[in-house]
Amino acid sequence: MRVRTIAVAVGAAVVGVVVLVSLTRSTSGGVEFSGDLRAGGELESLSLPRLAGEGSIDYAGLDDRPLVINFFASWCPNCIAEMPDFERVHVSLGDRVEFLGISQSDAEQASIDLVHETGITYDAGIDRDGAFFTGLGVVGMPTTVFVRPGGEIAEVWQGGLDATTLEQLIGEHLGVTG
Repeated sequence: MRVRTIAVAVGAAVVGVVVLVSLTRSTSGGVEFSGDLRAGGELESLSLPRLAGEGSIDYAGLDDRPLVINFFASWCPNCIAEMPDFERVHVSLGDRVEFLGISQSDAEQASIDLVHETGITYDAGIDRDGAFFTGLGVVGMPTTVFVRPGGEIAEVWQGGLDATTLEQLIGEHLGVTG
């Protein structure tokens, strides 16, 4: 009986370690994240290098307000097309909703140039090898993630968005209207 109890305890510990490792990821590109990254799950942490400049962007500084994460790349025509609309909505909503652009699997300078060309002013980070993007379980670009205060992932949207649809989705999933 004692051997069986020890075996069950060891098995439970192994499962716990596997779950912890699967929820916390660190990449060679300087991106670290943890949580259940599905709609209805929770983004517990995220840290990624700033696209331009020094330092990193940490979700811990953003988790007290609604957050819109938009993945983009210079090789994605739909991403390029939607970025000016994201900037318009960002400016319109002010500090009621935080926006974060993430360059994914793109050349750093090409993404920096794209940010300048499209005029986005919100923070932008880089996911060089696409680890965070892949962790969300998505495959198509562009992708937008709507995160409620505290980290609940309200929606993972795949496909392009215009300003009107983006505002509707922010209202529906984050409770903030223009």
